[in-house]
Amino acid sequence: MCIPGVLSIALRLILKLGFGDVGFRVGAGRYYMYAIAVPMLLALLVGLVSAAFDIREFSLISSEQLIQITPVLLSVLGLGLIGAFGEELGWRGFLLPKMMSGGFRSPYLTCGLVWAFWHLPLIAFGNFYQTDNALLMALVYGLGIIAMSFVFSGLRVHSGSVWTAAIAHAAHNFFFQFAFPVLILTAPGSHSELWDIVAGDTGIFIAVLYIATYIVFCNVFRRRRACEGHDDG
Repeated sequence: MCIPGVLSIALRLILKLGFGDVGFRVGAGRYYMYAIAVPMLLALLVGLVSAAFDIREFSLISSEQLIQITPVLLSVLGLGLIGAFGEELGWRGFLLPKMMSGGFRSPYLTCGLVWAFWHLPLIAFGNFYQTDNALLMALVYGLGIIAMSFVFSGLRVHSGSVWTAAIAHAAHNFFFQFAFPVLILTAPGSHSELWDIVAGDTGIFIAVLYIATYIVFCNVFRRRRACEGHDDG
């Protein structure tokens, strides 16, 4: 996960591009709230849909199991943050601002496409997901990644901080790959084979929900700019 970030640093040093457009500033606190709340709420929605369609069932682990798994929980959080920052340093800390300053059309989409293609060999041929149709999973994964890119890129641009994208990325991975399937949705349903493609961390539901989130974000950011412009007037 850290390879994109390492490559971006190498390019900046070799080409003497500087680090001014990475977005190391902290940014407003509300964007961090969005970065955590959005993945958590979407994971809850996916969990509800999964239970409704009997893909996975709500079944909390016991308190004893929670205590036993706490070291794993903490390591997942820590390593997840490091890995997410490593990726975002490359995608939203380097690729996105360079495309925007270079006049690329649809930089959010293009950044998402590059991000998706970076992962496709692993998804299609690396047995990353337990599925009988790896190519279909790769296509679904790509759609989910592109949809996420719009939200993560929006957070990065409007906050001016790459940290918000990294937090959103880490929160998504934590809630969808660990918290819900391991702690809350622990029992497989009668259609559990649909989990990865339909309701997993990059399933069809993810693509739909993240695009819906981006549309909401656009309206929120537009209204905020309008209000700030009115206040300045």
